[in-house]
Amino acid sequence: MKNLLLILPGVSLAAVLPSSYTARDTPSFLEDRAPTLSLTNVSRAAARGDGTSSLGRRAAAGPFVGDFPDPSIIGDGKGLWFAYGTSAGGQNVPVVVSNDVRSWSSPQESLPNVGGWVDMNVPAPRIWAPDLVRNDNLDYVMYYTAPQKGGRHCIGVATSRSPTGPFSAHDSPLACNDAGGGLIDAAGYDDGTNRWVVWKVDGSALGGATNCIGGGTSDVYISTAIQIQRMQRDGVTPAGTPKTIFDNNGAGDDGIVEAPSLARAGDGFVLFYSSNCYASDNYDIKYAWSSTVDGDYQRKGTLLTTAMTNNGIYGPGGLDVDWNGRTAGGSTGERSLFTAELAVNGQNVGIQ
Repeated sequence: MKNLLLILPGVSLAAVLPSSYTARDTPSFLEDRAPTLSLTNVSRAAARGDGTSSLGRRAAAGPFVGDFPDPSIIGDGKGLWFAYGTSAGGQNVPVVVSNDVRSWSSPQESLPNVGGWVDMNVPAPRIWAPDLVRNDNLDYVMYYTAPQKGGRHCIGVATSRSPTGPFSAHDSPLACNDAGGGLIDAAGYDDGTNRWVVWKVDGSALGGATNCIGGGTSDVYISTAIQIQRMQRDGVTPAGTPKTIFDNNGAGDDGIVEAPSLARAGDGFVLFYSSNCYASDNYDIKYAWSSTVDGDYQRKGTLLTTAMTNNGIYGPGGLDVDWNGRTAGGSTGERSLFTAELAVNGQNVGIQ
């Protein structure tokens, strides 16, 4: 059975399908135009060796996968899954490994050298929201956010033959936009013909009317555009220029949309995103839909908010989808890792 498994930590979530899925496949549960999506059976993910966590019931005891915000996940096609998070525990990009997406190994460093363009003098965490894809040469490609020397946050890229690294960072950033406030939250996607990267133009870093940290400097909401960039098949070389496909709606989003991730949806595409301030209980996970991968995405629904959970998850956000793996995400506070099942048009997508 085709499925999506979701994992929630700190301020992020990620989703992925079985390794048998290919980018050219259309999942049977996403054949309907603009399907209705929801999450069920949210459960806290255990550290390896602990059997209390399962998708059928909530875990009440540890050990758990701890400080692991902004997760991304990818499978190797051989039964192993690899999840990556924002800098934590003295590691630039920690990676954990699982063979069942329930219990995970201890984190290890996957990106020891982040690139000479990165300003390592800024306060930690310095490397944000890594995302992994595998290119046509079977290299693993990592996109990540980092502060540029003398500038704002940019998108970096690194490659490795192994999913655990060490990844080799490029000497220059993949993309920057200082005038717009910087770029953050990159996520890769392969539609079977073209490769793409989506990211957020970080207008909220410029202030504006948002109530989020660093905001509230005027009565005007600043654009936090979600853009898409077509890439060559190597996954590291841009082709053309970025295009805006989505933006915040002002007060309704508290001036913020971010953490984009793309997935196929029958004859169209789903854009997962978060809105509102990451440091508030209003942070959430929503989705929009378009008939084309680089089209104008229309809002369709909400997957998760603080009010929709009863397990101590506050401010969940940042769903990352990898159709060759499973899912990961998070909540503010302790930022533990969680799992969940995806329901499509009211029907749960079972575990394979």
